[in-house]
Amino acid sequence: MSTKLDFDATKLFEALKYQIHVAIDYCHTLEKNDVLWIEVCGDVTIEGHTQVEVKNYSDELTDGHENFWNTINNWLKPDFCHQKYSNLIILTTQTYGARAALKNWEKMNVDQRLQTLEDIHKNAETRFKKASPLNDESTNEQCEAETEVSTVKQKNIKPSKSLQLQRKVLAANTRNSLLEALPKIKIITEQPDLLELINRYKKQYLKAIPPHKMDSFLDDLFGFMTSPLKIKRYWSFTVAEFDKKFAELTARYLIGTLKFPTINSELIGLEATKIDVRTRRFAMKLNEIGGDNKLILVATADLLHAQRYVAELIKDYTTSQSDIDDYCRNQLLIHHSSRLSAMYKCDTSLPPEKLQRISFAFYHERCAEAVTSFSTYDFTPIEFRNGIYHLLADEEPRSPLPEFHWRLWE
Repeated sequence: MSTKLDFDATKLFEALKYQIHVAIDYCHTLEKNDVLWIEVCGDVTIEGHTQVEVKNYSDELTDGHENFWNTINNWLKPDFCHQKYSNLIILTTQTYGARAALKNWEKMNVDQRLQTLEDIHKNAETRFKKASPLNDESTNEQCEAETEVSTVKQKNIKPSKSLQLQRKVLAANTRNSLLEALPKIKIITEQPDLLELINRYKKQYLKAIPPHKMDSFLDDLFGFMTSPLKIKRYWSFTVAEFDKKFAELTARYLIGTLKFPTINSELIGLEATKIDVRTRRFAMKLNEIGGDNKLILVATADLLHAQRYVAELIKDYTTSQSDIDDYCRNQLLIHHSSRLSAMYKCDTSLPPEKLQRISFAFYHERCAEAVTSFSTYDFTPIEFRNGIYHLLADEEPRSPLPEFHWRLWE
């Protein structure tokens, strides 16, 4: 289908996507305690010091451009309180018009900026007055009828939206607020369009990511920035949560492998000897296949290893809880299939002692199997994988997934 409907929202979505990618750029500039907001105080806001209005337009930025004056008018509204910010930024894809007096904005002091705005307004008022039919001073009798008609038409002539905004911005009752805002206003023009903005981001921040994975990386990052939970609650991001997500995605899409964290196994072994686990589900499941205290002690140490490894992996931002959950789920499904296979090969008429012994052997076979690698790490310790087994065995049954058991009977 090549014909677009009248209500096609492509441009609206493109503008929103552009705004989100600008917000992503700004997230990389956040300091330790900064919070970035989207669509709460404006397009993109860094709490306490910067407010950015993002303009994705193809036309030129002229002196009378409605969006320029509308932005300043919004900043001057009493409920905005621009005094909380040290930077008020208009960031736009536009270029200045050839005759725009605004093009020298960054070189102007406060008085010059005010004078420029007043000159723009004065010129706009002059043009509006000249366009008025009532400005016709002709008294020629033959024009009386035309003048009468023009007078009627004049009743319907209204100033442009831009002129109305200029009157508000330069009104006497907003002058003090305007003078406070003028030094903080920055106009950043000629910003790249959406595709170039994305390409620039890839070159600056995704050099370590394989080119064929960059789009997937950005899709995941965009999904994080537009999470429904974020939008519905508080559409904001701290530097810590953004950095964590960026590190998670980097770990997922990074070229090469990551180093698995190291922990003190000796201390964990000592800790395992001090814990009474007899009533824990994982220990009872080992006991029912004939596991003695020594075997349960080793299993407890493996379980503690897995817990410490998971904590380190998440703390380093190299993985996410969802990655851990996926790995655990896969191990549960693999184990379930292995157990069913062993049960089908088992003679169900064997006495309980024999089934227990076969189950005990099945346990050691599973714990001795080659470890399934976790994510893109250089290696996955066997204590981590076996500890995951015991964490799964320790869980309460969760439907619809099967419960983790070592026994080869129902």
